[in-house]
Amino acid sequence: MSNRRALPIIAILLVLLLCGHALAEAVPEATEAPRYLDQERETLRLAQKKLIDKGFLRGKADGVYGSQTEAALRRFQAESGLEETGHLDQATLDALTYVDPSTAGVKEVQQRLIDLGYLDGYADGIIGPRSAEAMKLFQRLNHLPVTGKADSETLALLFSGDALAMPATLRTGSSGEEVEKLQKRLIQYGFYDGAADGSYAGQTVAAVRAFQQHLIEQGYAEGIAADGVASPLTQYCLYSDDYSTYLRDVPYDTPDSEALRIERRLFQLGYMDLPADDVLDAYAIEAIKLFQEQSIMQKDGLADRETIDALFAFEAPPAERCAPHDIHSGDSGQVVRGVETALLSGGVTTRIPSGKYDSGLESAVERLHKYLESIHSPSADLFADPKALSMEAVKALEDGLLGYRTDDTDDSMEVQRVQSRLYSLYYLPKLGIDGMFGRESRNALKEFQSVNNLPQTGAPDEATQNALFSSEAACKPYHHRIEVSLDRQVVDVYELNVLGVYDLVQSFTCSTGLHDSTPHGVFLDGHPLNRWHYFKKFYCWAQYSFEIEGDILFHSVIYSNNNENSLRSGSLYALGNPASHGCVRLQVKDAKWLFENCKRGETVIVIG
Repeated sequence: MSNRRALPIIAILLVLLLCGHALAEAVPEATEAPRYLDQERETLRLAQKKLIDKGFLRGKADGVYGSQTEAALRRFQAESGLEETGHLDQATLDALTYVDPSTAGVKEVQQRLIDLGYLDGYADGIIGPRSAEAMKLFQRLNHLPVTGKADSETLALLFSGDALAMPATLRTGSSGEEVEKLQKRLIQYGFYDGAADGSYAGQTVAAVRAFQQHLIEQGYAEGIAADGVASPLTQYCLYSDDYSTYLRDVPYDTPDSEALRIERRLFQLGYMDLPADDVLDAYAIEAIKLFQEQSIMQKDGLADRETIDALFAFEAPPAERCAPHDIHSGDSGQVVRGVETALLSGGVTTRIPSGKYDSGLESAVERLHKYLESIHSPSADLFADPKALSMEAVKALEDGLLGYRTDDTDDSMEVQRVQSRLYSLYYLPKLGIDGMFGRESRNALKEFQSVNNLPQTGAPDEATQNALFSSEAACKPYHHRIEVSLDRQVVDVYELNVLGVYDLVQSFTCSTGLHDSTPHGVFLDGHPLNRWHYFKKFYCWAQYSFEIEGDILFHSVIYSNNNENSLRSGSLYALGNPASHGCVRLQVKDAKWLFENCKRGETVIVIG
């Protein structure tokens, strides 16, 4: 290319570069949206007080941003040379609250202490004991020499934006988010075992009083009264990141109010499932050891300062399992559920855990006893009584009693364990549990191996069985998992997301069968059936039938004919209660959702 031909191209490029530079200069930089404090109720209430004092606003400071407050803010901003937005921003708040420390009078000092939550009442201009105590509290919590006097250093910080503000007092009759926050922290510290409902009533008063008494015993006597009123100082201590609830080491098997707090926290985190009391007994010590183990601490069972601080910390780990204890027929709770889960994982039962020690669990324990006797296990005697399990029996199950034993596919008892576990993980239909290791079982095991990243041999080798009988075994991934709760009369539909986790996507109120006629268990071939379905036996119709198994279906409420004008209203009003002959009735829109969104081969689980 000649130089003469290159010159026009260079010229064009220069023009484009210059234009691009000019355009870049013309585009304004993105600016952050101003931060307004209009919805911060306490801050707005303080600003309103100042606007009232300065004559810009009439009425009372209610902390609600409305047209009068907006107009008052505009007038103040205009007079103060600020941008007239009508909103409360930081610059407007600073201008409203500014007081020259060098010229501040007694009333202004008192008012500032009131505004920051250190002093109750109103500014009367008299320096009495209350004002002096408020000043001491301000100095103590703001890390100043505690003199109670308004020296220059104290005044400079008091009227600056760095002064620590105290929360508003909460008492009987208070309600809302701040009360709920208070209750949650009291629950965390073991002083409150009620619901965090945002209502400041009797149980909350008692919990606050107990916390205040605890503070007094810890040496926080100055400014704290055990009156059940959540004063600013009470709340400051409660929410302080530096606060430790430790009072003393709690001894074993001796009544102590601190034991009650510790057991409440262990129960809350799932390490215990028996009611909390004021004695750390052998079971509580086991729970403490379990907490220490999970928190990577020395597993000594001591309720000392290190353990107590870790236990009541916000980041204390929830229990992966509950501490074991003796259980009996009629009991319920986490330990019972853990036994059920171990029996399910070990292929002894296909029963879905309910947390209840009932006849179903008794039968499973009987089967376990017979199995252990048949293989001459020394643990068989631990399960001789199907109505009671000792702590040792519970521990044996937790420690993997029901793991791999043999890969002999001619051992019908072991094959049945493998098949039962494959069924509970949705790889094998219930009819496949026959004790014979044939093609169906082999294919199901191959599919399990594939999902669980094992060699797809189809053989029940040791590595496969160790994975299969683990509580971490991965289920067969169905697109939808449909759970029917007979207790709650609710159908919950879960959908598999891209991360391989099931999300709850629908919840439907239903009517299941009268007299427990809806079968329990896992059903692996749920599928849409008919737009209109006729029940010959009962001379009625329903919309959007979806087969669970055999003649047990999901379907809509009942009709006399195959048209929507013949609804039997009684079936609609019965939703939420057992009312059918075994099927699961739904509202029309819910039955339609299942029919249209859940395809053949969905998993349906019916639980008590």
